Amino acid sequence: MTRSASDYNAFTMALKAMIRRRRRAPETVLASQGSDQWPWESTDIDYDMHVIREVIGKYLSSFDVKQDYFASFFSLVVPHNMRNHYCPECLREDITAIEFPYWRKAWTYCMTAYCYQHKRLLVTMRSGPSTYDRAWQAFKEEAFDSPSNAFRVMRDRLAIRVQRWYFGRPSFNTLGLENTQSTRALFDLTYSLLLKRRTRFEEGGYACALARENRGQVTPKSMPLTERIQTGVSISSPLQRAYALILTGMILGLILPSQISSFVGLAKQSGVPWPSTPFVIGKMAILYSNREEYLELRKLYSATPPDLIAQCAEFFRGLEHAVYSLRDEYSSQDRLWLESGTPHQRWLVFPDL
Repeated sequence: MTRSASDYNAFTMALKAMIRRRRRAPETVLASQGSDQWPWESTDIDYDMHVIREVIGKYLSSFDVKQDYFASFFSLVVPHNMRNHYCPECLREDITAIEFPYWRKAWTYCMTAYCYQHKRLLVTMRSGPSTYDRAWQAFKEEAFDSPSNAFRVMRDRLAIRVQRWYFGRPSFNTLGLENTQSTRALFDLTYSLLLKRRTRFEEGGYACALARENRGQVTPKSMPLTERIQTGVSISSPLQRAYALILTGMILGLILPSQISSFVGLAKQSGVPWPSTPFVIGKMAILYSNREEYLELRKLYSATPPDLIAQCAEFFRGLEHAVYSLRDEYSSQDRLWLESGTPHQRWLVFPDL
């Protein structure tokens, strides 16, 4: 599909033509008849929903097109002009099957680092994001894969496991943590914190540091913590996302301790200083620039249910321990909380800003 900012008639005519074609494109079949394919994996169509309703109601009402098909199913969506991660094998198969490549909706979500069908890390377009014929542009590029080793194999296996949990894939063992709105909200915030944007004055996300990929992502001006969290996740690379998925999975208990131990050992052999506990992740997740930043992060986490904070107590203890970095702003009250044995409970209290 192509996107036009002004000429919606082109979109209407194209969609009507595809519906009438004898060799119907897969996105049209899914939109009109339903499919076993998960809806978040279908074709990326990024129009305003008001326009979608108007077009369907005026031109396509007789085709029984489901409006929900065009909507986003998850909250963290990459802006349209920044969508540049894709699976090259999917695009090659498109050419063989239907003679043209199309961009998947699954690739537009900030939590997507892997293609499920081919079990591979997504690739970034070298020519940069495009708002016109992105699929064709990506198809023309030659993708190169890094040599495989034991560390990368286990990295991919663990990250795909966490990605499967987030998107509610079938037959997944939740390890006691149900995929609910509350757990996804905690996941979204923690995952985004680990991918926060780096500036000239503030450190970037811990997952970005582990991936050693900050080139082109450093902004020269200072930014509030909330803004860095919101923008960093959109510009993150597939490898950074993979690391953030594993780190967040460790925090939420989605990865078995034996798997963590094996992965830490393989990471060490590959020269990656991988943390072994959620406490270490919490300590490394943020280097507070000032006390306002610390209070701002507590405010962001204040909506988290107490049972989830208790379940992730070691991570929140690490976030609380990081307050040591404030030095001159470190207070006696901070010390009391750290020595209390339950510093994570401080994050249950809405901070006085």
